[in-house]
Amino acid sequence: MVYAYRKGSHPFNYEEIRYLRIAFVADEEPCAMVSFLKNFRFFSIAGFRNTFNFSGKAGKQEFWFFLLFFFVAYTIVWILDELFFASVVNLQDLPIGEFLPGGYIDPEVGVAVLLFRPIMTISTLSVTVRRLHDMGKSGWWSSLWILPLPILGWFWLIPWLLRPSQSD
Repeated sequence: MVYAYRKGSHPFNYEEIRYLRIAFVADEEPCAMVSFLKNFRFFSIAGFRNTFNFSGKAGKQEFWFFLLFFFVAYTIVWILDELFFASVVNLQDLPIGEFLPGGYIDPEVGVAVLLFRPIMTISTLSVTVRRLHDMGKSGWWSSLWILPLPILGWFWLIPWLLRPSQSD
């Protein structure tokens, strides 16, 4: 904060100090947290706007901010589901339940989680396909999220998603 006063005025003229502080802060760059939150909001909305867009490209920032949104939103939905809804299904009882990664962490889920997963699947898949296109890979590689075994495919796919964009 900058303190300045004119000769003869009281050193704590609050109106002048307030004006100088506002002017000083307005000239500064936005802090890192503000930039982070703006990017988080922008790319989360962009991910939903491009839900059914499986062509084109998505940069690293768009992909990882959307994935961060997915994990934050999933955590909130999961907590609400645990607190307010009764368990509806045991994921390990489903025909392919042993292949669902969520079944290892919390096999019994309620209505909120069951509704959230299909809604987010298409958006997450589309941003993954567009990120793979950005690296010059086929979008079909996104099937590694679930095939051959969910967690094993991640070890192959995640390093690709961390690579920089490929220039045309």
